[in-house]
Amino acid sequence: MTVRPTAVVTGANSGIGLETVRGLAREGIHVVMVCRNQTRAEAARADIEASVPDASLSIVLCDLSLQADVRRAAAEIEATKERLDLLVNNAGIMIRSRQVTTEGVEMMLAVNHFAPFLFTTLLLPLLQASAPARIVNVASWAHSMGRLDLDDLQATRGYGLFGLPRYGETKLMNILFTRELARRIEGTGAIVNCLHPGNVATNLGNPPAPNRLLGRMIFLDAARGAETTLAASTNTEYGDVNGSYFVKSEPGDHKLSAAARDREAAAGLWVATEALVVSSPLRPHAGPS
Repeated sequence: MTVRPTAVVTGANSGIGLETVRGLAREGIHVVMVCRNQTRAEAARADIEASVPDASLSIVLCDLSLQADVRRAAAEIEATKERLDLLVNNAGIMIRSRQVTTEGVEMMLAVNHFAPFLFTTLLLPLLQASAPARIVNVASWAHSMGRLDLDDLQATRGYGLFGLPRYGETKLMNILFTRELARRIEGTGAIVNCLHPGNVATNLGNPPAPNRLLGRMIFLDAARGAETTLAASTNTEYGDVNGSYFVKSEPGDHKLSAAARDREAAAGLWVATEALVVSSPLRPHAGPS
């Protein structure tokens, strides 16, 4: 009996995440759909099963804004899955004014950076035990609008115009995290890459209805947007590529901003993040400080 490879995809019930799950299911991969809402998750699973009749899917509920829930979800996956071949950190949010989670963490920092950092480091032992394994972080061209401030990770001075500078900063964090993680896991049987999915018409940022309509006319649809994620996740040509930034389904590191290439910033962000979340085998912590 052939054992299906297993993948975990966050933000799996809509947009690029949904189409990523659909594409992986077509490849015969069992996909764990990490979603916040049970009803939406079940609707997404039904949608995929209608188009991929032999899809193998399961659901893990998780509020990615909360570290406690990320830990619980990671523990659930470890307890129920014998292997993990792929982790796609797809979920992300963009909001216009500063909000804070019930754990006291600025919201975009919590969802866009802390969640993938924590999810990845907690699941890393299972990924490495299943080698070769891949980790894929969905970033964005918007990283070029971001400027990392290690002295104000919580964005206490605000988000900037429409929240775009802050969103760009968290996407920059995705790339710096990817590059530092790649350095730390080199030669361990796991690789990590990040990507810009293209200009995709999604509900990110909860745009008003006229803007959503215009976006669908101008931008890529979610299925096209998922193509680069799927290339980084499954294309055998890129099985040895580690720490790269994919654009249009292939490595495109030349499109990184100077800030995204800063190795000292990547190392500094890692240390600052570890001080605020529970990490794993790369440098265990007793708990949040």
